[in-house]
Amino acid sequence: MSEIKIPIPTRPDIIWNLRHLVDVDSTNSYATDLAKMGLPEGQIILADHQSAGRGRLDRDWIDSPGSSVLMSILLRPKFPPQFFYLITAALSLAASQTLQSKFSVSCKLKWPNDVMVADKKICGILAEAAYGGVENAWVVAGIGLNCSQSRDELAGVGQGATSIFAESGIRLSEEGRVDLAQQLAAQFASLYISLGDSDRRIGLRGLYKSACDTIGKRVRVEMPGETLIGVASDISPEGNLLVETDSGTRAVPAGDVIHLRKGL
Repeated sequence: MSEIKIPIPTRPDIIWNLRHLVDVDSTNSYATDLAKMGLPEGQIILADHQSAGRGRLDRDWIDSPGSSVLMSILLRPKFPPQFFYLITAALSLAASQTLQSKFSVSCKLKWPNDVMVADKKICGILAEAAYGGVENAWVVAGIGLNCSQSRDELAGVGQGATSIFAESGIRLSEEGRVDLAQQLAAQFASLYISLGDSDRRIGLRGLYKSACDTIGKRVRVEMPGETLIGVASDISPEGNLLVETDSGTRAVPAGDVIHLRKGL
């Protein structure tokens, strides 16, 4: 294991700590263990491979060793828990901004946790929270970003997916992946810190809404015990998706969203 100190561009007095592991069961599980041990905010776990990686809704996350940025960040937010959903928005924006600036890969965001290139997924996010009052709460924000997979390899995933290599022709070395992880973490940290200020939180929500391809789409939202169909009209101040249905506007804090074709 190697450790790297990451200074935060907007707050040079804050330093986050990245631990680079060769193999781990799940970076989110590892970061959660650190949270339970009482470690401070800003612990970052980066792994070359996960043997038991997880996506949303307990789906498996399958990766080939060295092909992706697999990273989780321990956070201890000081803002109210109803805004924790915006952490996923901040990490999505950070990934999109980093991909654009570093590789000229243009992305759109699919609510709540996917980063897309056209209709193909390049990145997924899983944020998990533990509540014990604001002072004792923590959030582990995990991200899986496809880096070196070829189009042929991605064709076997079973759903539309892409990678940095497939989109830009750039195949990252291990050093390149670690450097990308550092840039992504620093970009996210700057956005995350803004969530503690109400005005800047509103600004981040606006940035996310502008980048979110779900807004304006007719959608089907699948939730435990319920399915909604309607038009995604807005993002609430808390980061919920607002859906206009036949029975009125519904605020959806979490769910599986499918973009529907016109007429469905």
